[in-house]
Amino acid sequence: MTAMSPRTTTGAGPAAAWLVVGIATIGCVWCGLLPRLLRCGPVERHVDLMEQLDVNPAAMYYTELDRLPLRPDWITRRLTLWPTSPQSQH
Repeated sequence: MTAMSPRTTTGAGPAAAWLVVGIATIGCVWCGLLPRLLRCGPVERHVDLMEQLDVNPAAMYYTELDRLPLRPDWITRRLTLWPTSPQSQH
């Protein structure tokens, strides 16, 4: 019979690597992407308006926030959500 050697670990393994990748990704989004988003046109205008109105964002509920536009107005004017059928055009 051969003696069984106890399992040895030489490194943290792939789980630790995924943890580091996940933490680094969250850090990049939190410290890089989100601050840059504040300088984006619609978001920057909304933040400026809230500051002009002296609104404390920490005291607001999400239902009280003004909705940011999902798309520019020029796209909305050109967009057809429900095209008319050929029969209804007569």
